[in-house]
Amino acid sequence: MKYSFFAGSKGRTMLALVMLCGASPVLALGTPAYSISGSDFFGSDGPVTVGFKFTAESASNLTALGYHDEGLDGLFNAHDVGLYDLSGTLLASATVPDGTTGDLIGEYRYVTLGSAYALTAGTQYVLAAHTSAGDGYRYGFVPPITLTVDPLISIADDASLYVYGSGLAFPTAFAGYDIYATPNMLLSPVPEPETYALLLVGLGLIGFTLRNKKA
Repeated sequence: MKYSFFAGSKGRTMLALVMLCGASPVLALGTPAYSISGSDFFGSDGPVTVGFKFTAESASNLTALGYHDEGLDGLFNAHDVGLYDLSGTLLASATVPDGTTGDLIGEYRYVTLGSAYALTAGTQYVLAAHTSAGDGYRYGFVPPITLTVDPLISIADDASLYVYGSGLAFPTAFAGYDIYATPNMLLSPVPEPETYALLLVGLGLIGFTLRNKKA
């Protein structure tokens, strides 16, 4: 007699869990939009909003906004970070608190948004952060820095933008650098329809198994 690993209620439960685990990207908070390494620079004049323009290459969800923590030991000040469209409309924003309260991932401290913002494939956006004395801002050229970008987005050469002012504002002046690497964001890909189907099948199998146990 052949034995099936997924036979019986225990097997169906295990199969459902396998399917749910396979669908786990639906629940993922996301990964940093980019990272840099090499010889970057730091500026301290301000107050100023610095950022960069990027293109969403695939549909994705922006789940958190972050600010660079140079010493990985906390921020001197709280910093407003925002996502804009090219017309200057603020689409999503968050305040990264001072100290070590923000979640440290890599060299950035993040604050999770109350609800994810959906980036549309093929659309250009501007990510920006406001800074003042204390923490400064990070910028550089490629090379000598190496810019590693999540394939969900692309950052072209000469993407840096800035504007001086006392608060977060839409940056419009081109700085001549490839990037102001001060703000960052966490991105999560939009699940494919098959992923949702897998999740529903897994939940259905768990429900079926529980009903059989009650019977």
